[in-house]
Amino acid sequence: MTQPPFDPNAAGTTTRPFHRQPWFPLAGGLVAVAVLGAVIGGDSGDPSESRADAVTPTTSASTQPSAAPSTAAPSTASPSPAPIASATTTASAPSSAPAEPQVDFAMPDVVGMDLQSAQNVIQTFGVYLSVSHDLRGSRNQVVDSNWIVCDQNVPAGQQVTGDVEGAIDLGVVKREESCP
Repeated sequence: MTQPPFDPNAAGTTTRPFHRQPWFPLAGGLVAVAVLGAVIGGDSGDPSESRADAVTPTTSASTQPSAAPSTAAPSTASPSPAPIASATTTASAPSSAPAEPQVDFAMPDVVGMDLQSAQNVIQTFGVYLSVSHDLRGSRNQVVDSNWIVCDQNVPAGQQVTGDVEGAIDLGVVKREESCP
């Protein structure tokens, strides 16, 4: 049996592999430039610098309320403000106040919200690092919107002041599970 003769005008008889297409080097170059730009990006890599810019208005707002108790009463009134959250014992260090982002807000009630929404609410007050843990085990929260907040370590309505990055802890379960 012999092979039929080659017809160069026949459509679709041979196709180039996609990595041999004329557009492939251009697309690869664009991807390489995008990855290089994302890696370099002009970002210093220090997350505290970007947070310091975003928290600057909050820092000045917390300075005013802290000055009011000191002018209204002697130095014995400074340690007595009860609304300070138990996780914020570092608020009494005034030397670190300019360097550390300081906040002053009433803790919102985030129980019943999905974890992503709860984190977004907390971030509106200038706290960009909150911790969450699985109440039913040791699973990691990869997609925050798939988890529901069941409890929070700082009660709703309690005054939160000082540097509380990483001090707010939310207990969560999967969306389809019930709270323990």
